Amino acid sequence: MSNKSLKAINFLAQPNHESVKFFIFGDEHALCYKSKQHCLNHQNLQLLEKIYLDLDDDNFASLLDQSLMTNSLFNEKKVIFVSLSKNRLNKELISKFEKIIEYETENILIVEVSSLTKKAIEKELIENLGGDAIFIDCFPPYESEIKNFLEANLPTYLNKKENIRVFLEMYEGNFSSLLNDLEILKILEIDDEEIAMKVFSNKGDKNNFKLIEYISKKDTKSALSVIESMKINDRNSVALLIWILSRDINAIKHLLDGKNIKSLGIWENQIQWYQKISSRIAPKKIEKLISKINIVDRKFKGVLKGDPWNGLKDIVLSLSA
Repeated sequence: MSNKSLKAINFLAQPNHESVKFFIFGDEHALCYKSKQHCLNHQNLQLLEKIYLDLDDDNFASLLDQSLMTNSLFNEKKVIFVSLSKNRLNKELISKFEKIIEYETENILIVEVSSLTKKAIEKELIENLGGDAIFIDCFPPYESEIKNFLEANLPTYLNKKENIRVFLEMYEGNFSSLLNDLEILKILEIDDEEIAMKVFSNKGDKNNFKLIEYISKKDTKSALSVIESMKINDRNSVALLIWILSRDINAIKHLLDGKNIKSLGIWENQIQWYQKISSRIAPKKIEKLISKINIVDRKFKGVLKGDPWNGLKDIVLSLSA
């Protein structure tokens, strides 16, 4: 079997994979994240040992050998995540790519390349190197590909030609934002067309992904304006906000504990904001915020009395301090 290249949208539509070696390239962050998830869609994540390597490391070859050849007492299989941030290839890097592609292993290798051009990937790696890897193209898809994706993935109540046309116009050039809003529908358990279309057009909801950036920069005015906009436009979006802040607080706790946060669904370009917050916040404060978000959730569900929106604003103010 030889190397092959797949558009991420097509890769995500395939239930099974023919390889254990995956090369993810491109700059559409949501597609990169979802593709990494899909590489592991038939794996028991609790039984996977996760190892992270940098392809540009001088000792990469020996570290890869050590990672793949040593056995784990507690895990059945390993997944090796390899990253490369350089935007140019040289002979040494190509040699390292070749080693990965030709490695005989039952473990999973996922290589993520964020800065190389599509042309460099195709000419220098896919066409010139042998092996059995799958190269997943996560560059922005064409309009026709997005149309096919929507037809295959929109819930039945939304899957209409007129709605798809609106989405294509609304999200032109920002496929990650479209995927983000589709996830919102699932989180809020929306099953009504009119309410769903409000989510897609709501400025407050569409800006929620910038909340962590505002918090990181201590821009409390902008952070609170996102919350206020969500409250005014759709009070039911409190469930989404609880989910967002729970994930963010958990990510900060992971960083304080020395853990990697990519597995939490944090996009590569957002990690810097979490790192900035973790550098100025104490572990005890995070534990208090975990308790606070649980209390807010109980207020939202009616177990406790009180307005959950006020609790959410207090949490944002604490994180922004």
